[in-house]
Amino acid sequence: MATTASVIESGDQNLDALLSGIRWGTLSLTFSFPESSSHYGSSYVGGEPKNGFLPLNEAQSTAARNIFAMIASFTNLDLTEIQEDENNHADVRLASANISASAWAYYPAEAEYGGDAWFRASSSSFADVRAGSYGFYVFMHEIGHALGMKHGHEPYGFGALAPEQDSMEYSVMTYRSYVGAAGTIMENETWGYAQSLMMYDIAAVQHMYGADFTTNSSNTVYRWNPLTGQQFINGAGQAAPGGNRIFTTIWDGGGIDTYDFSNYTTGLEVDLRPGEWSSLTLAQTAQLGFLRFARGNIANSLLYQGDLRSLIENAIGGSGSDIIIGNMIANVLKGRGGPDRLSGLEGNDTLVGGAGMDTLLGGTGRDVFLFNTRPSRTTNLERLGDFSAVDDTIFLENAVFTKLGMPGRLPTSAFWAGPKAHDLSDRIIYNKVSGTLYYDADGTGQAPQVLIGWLPKGLKITAGDFWIT
Repeated sequence: MATTASVIESGDQNLDALLSGIRWGTLSLTFSFPESSSHYGSSYVGGEPKNGFLPLNEAQSTAARNIFAMIASFTNLDLTEIQEDENNHADVRLASANISASAWAYYPAEAEYGGDAWFRASSSSFADVRAGSYGFYVFMHEIGHALGMKHGHEPYGFGALAPEQDSMEYSVMTYRSYVGAAGTIMENETWGYAQSLMMYDIAAVQHMYGADFTTNSSNTVYRWNPLTGQQFINGAGQAAPGGNRIFTTIWDGGGIDTYDFSNYTTGLEVDLRPGEWSSLTLAQTAQLGFLRFARGNIANSLLYQGDLRSLIENAIGGSGSDIIIGNMIANVLKGRGGPDRLSGLEGNDTLVGGAGMDTLLGGTGRDVFLFNTRPSRTTNLERLGDFSAVDDTIFLENAVFTKLGMPGRLPTSAFWAGPKAHDLSDRIIYNKVSGTLYYDADGTGQAPQVLIGWLPKGLKITAGDFWIT
């Protein structure tokens, strides 16, 4: 049996609310699925092994293995399955018995019962333990206890979750399905339970066992199926949830990563900031109680000790009217179809509105605004709400704006500030009175100038603010 160690509080109320104060004293732990009550020994303190003992079935064991793998992916824990027998005992053991509650588990302890989890053998709740089910949620909850997490809704120890974060949206260790719920029973719809440990669960386990930044540490693309809720990582399908719901938190160890929602037609709300949510469609949003829906589909993990490597860098919208918000590092935000609103916030961002009447806000930093679709006065224009002539640059796609010349900086002769072109060489015209931006294929020739968007009025911009790509 592994040793244990005490845990000190972090100073974050919501993280600390999940700490029992005890953890395993090693990063190398074993787990098992005992097949006989005799594996627990005759002196086992609890009465569970002698009360209708049953081993977990294969589906239940698989669900538990997936949860252990999930936890290992965002912590420094090495969780290894062993074959349990009378002489070899794992640190964390899972089995069924005739117990009074749906399930319970013991905190880490050097006694033989430490880390053991028990599930009621007669309960139909564990007949289907696919992600999103009550059974899968309970397995995550009890394994959380076995690793040292307590109930988030209970005030003992380091206190309880703040009321506004006391819900399954933030932790699987609370009994409250949604903020303000009574907390006596779970009120979620059948497939509306968390599909992963949530943001404060991840933060709490990382506080105890460290954070693993090797997980998906290359350039990773995350996608979801709009019809099934299945997740794909770099094109590889992950275990599908039991119903078409998405209710999960993402931990990513590093690299240049992308949320790719290009297969969605709904109006998306995508937020790349740590601890924030992205909403894809109400049809895939978990119902946590009567007319109580989760605040989103995908949550971003909190930063571990301020380390920015876990941030998602890029986001790609769908064909609907999307809102996409970046974070504090350099982001590439692509709206694609529909009238989108992109906000880069901090960092040197690249914003690509795509087709549609888009609003682009770079925020602070040296931002790039890419015009790469054919403009239309009624259906496809870009409004650059905070373009800075000091810091920002407009990139113009040569395949669309075909008369600009060779790739590189826009020639000085090709830019003019005024209401219209003043000679044959002018190609980009900025009207500082109205803020309108035009493309003109032949300057003062016969072709009319074409409105391509709007900038703030009165800017002192030059050809140096434009780049042909």
